[in-house]
Amino acid sequence: MILAPSPLRSNLHAHSTFDDGSLSPEEMVRAAVRARFDVIGISGHAYMGRPSEWTMTPSGTRQFALEMARLKDKYAGIIDVYCGVEQDVLAPVPEVKFDFVIGACHAVDAGGELVYADASPEHLRAGVERHFGGDYYAFVRAYYETVAAIGRDFTPDFVAHFDLVTKYNEGGLFFDEDDPRYRAAAISALIAVMERVRVFEINTGGMYRAGRSVPYPAPFILREIRARGGEILLTSDSHDAASLGYRYDLAAELARSAGFRYAKVLTPRGFISVPL
Repeated sequence: MILAPSPLRSNLHAHSTFDDGSLSPEEMVRAAVRARFDVIGISGHAYMGRPSEWTMTPSGTRQFALEMARLKDKYAGIIDVYCGVEQDVLAPVPEVKFDFVIGACHAVDAGGELVYADASPEHLRAGVERHFGGDYYAFVRAYYETVAAIGRDFTPDFVAHFDLVTKYNEGGLFFDEDDPRYRAAAISALIAVMERVRVFEINTGGMYRAGRSVPYPAPFILREIRARGGEILLTSDSHDAASLGYRYDLAAELARSAGFRYAKVLTPRGFISVPL
């Protein structure tokens, strides 16, 4: 009998030096082995159609896929290695074939300028002032309208950090996450996305890198996903070794509190559901 991977020892959202990670793909794989993971998926940020320090380049995308194929063979029998892409809704879809695709939204296109939700508090503040007259609820509305397009032009296996717009909003720095304007925008986008994609990650990366008190998505969004028949998987959005599996205990606890009893894991047979 082949045992299924544990969702607490699986991570399909990690980055490497091919995009904005701090370690090579092999160093990330070795870190996952040391952490006794069953599964590691490295998911490069898709090229955004313009030069950027945080995404792969077109040629780098092909090199990344080749390197991941080498690592999959090298570490077979030790850890399951998968090659993925974090496909932004504003990015052209690469022609490379991946083991899995993550659907994501990082920015709003404001007249040709990208206002990123996650670059830095300073970038966010300047972008909202310049393009939205300082109205953060207008920015949130535009952000979730962009999120709502996930899955229209490509087919993701799951959705990344659904409410990434809250990354730097701990303590309500920019807007009130209990405000009906915020919640209505988030739920409207969720309803649209769930017409095409049913699986969402619970992502602890914002806790590790930005001091967030809870993972993405917020508990009220998790409950809505559950109520609408969606599914979840755990990820740590790791850009270094120390963050692999960061606060999975809390992520699993929040999932159970929202009513989830199973989480998705990737196997050679595809995605399966296993008990949390």
